Amino acid sequence: MTALIAPSVAAIALALSAAVAPVRAAPAVEAAPLAGAYTPTTVVAVRDAGVHDLRGSFRAAACARLPADGPPCDEVLLALANEPAAAALPRTDGLARRYRIAFVPGLFNECFEELARPFSDVQSDLEARGFTVDYFAVAGRGSMAQNAAQLATHFAGLAEDDRPLIVFAYSKGLVDLLDFIVRHPDLARPIAAVVSVAGASNGSPLADRMHAIYRSLGAKFPLPGCARGTGEEIADLRPDARIAWWQEHGESLTVPIFALVAAPQPDRVSPATRATYNELAKIDPRNDGKLLWQDQIPPRSHLLGYVNADHWSIAVPVLKEQ
Repeated sequence: MTALIAPSVAAIALALSAAVAPVRAAPAVEAAPLAGAYTPTTVVAVRDAGVHDLRGSFRAAACARLPADGPPCDEVLLALANEPAAAALPRTDGLARRYRIAFVPGLFNECFEELARPFSDVQSDLEARGFTVDYFAVAGRGSMAQNAAQLATHFAGLAEDDRPLIVFAYSKGLVDLLDFIVRHPDLARPIAAVVSVAGASNGSPLADRMHAIYRSLGAKFPLPGCARGTGEEIADLRPDARIAWWQEHGESLTVPIFALVAAPQPDRVSPATRATYNELAKIDPRNDGKLLWQDQIPPRSHLLGYVNADHWSIAVPVLKEQ
């Protein structure tokens, strides 16, 4: 599947450079918090959530850059209802001279980096096109606060460069990156835009169900390539924790956030995500195997589109089409 999607994501990255709530389930493991602990939430259409719908413009930009021998655009980007018409696009010449690109990986990615590093094929493609690309590694089982501090170290060590930086954040990497931005606004100043790729903006019901057993067993389980966790890395992804974070910090975020949603058709769900896809489907079949579709769209963000890939395949070049 990734053989079909990865070239498309590279094209999508170039297109974005040119263009520069949720259903909840009660925790199964422990008692639900008292009513006073809940923040009131609702589910509305994207425009009513302050989200700017750029799907039409993004489709026009991305489809024009897809490889001629690749899948048709409608197999890469889903056409959901009420997609707005494409607007005129800004100039696309000299992108590599005008912007830098960076990637932030997600939960557990450090642990299996030798097997499958997110966006490694996309990074190679961009570098071949002349872009300066950085990969900001974070702890695979690090908490949001720990990884925000690690990102601060990365940014403090960047070479002087006047070109704005577009940062693509995958999965929990979005949570870590946004926390870095609010904690270290001076260091984050070079960031011109954040692109959320299957970003865990509003968390996942899976974190509610898994965090207690993960804290007691999974966090301590040895994995190759990464240190043991504390359990906070999963607690940070609980929906109530994410909603509370947005309530406290959302208004202070001024950098534009663009959202690419992983939205697989059933035949695009890989074996690696099938079990959790089926579990989340008990809440809502519109999920990528780790996150519900609506939980990937940050408040007041810019919606780019829905990619026909699951949570792993949208970013990780691990499964090759035979």
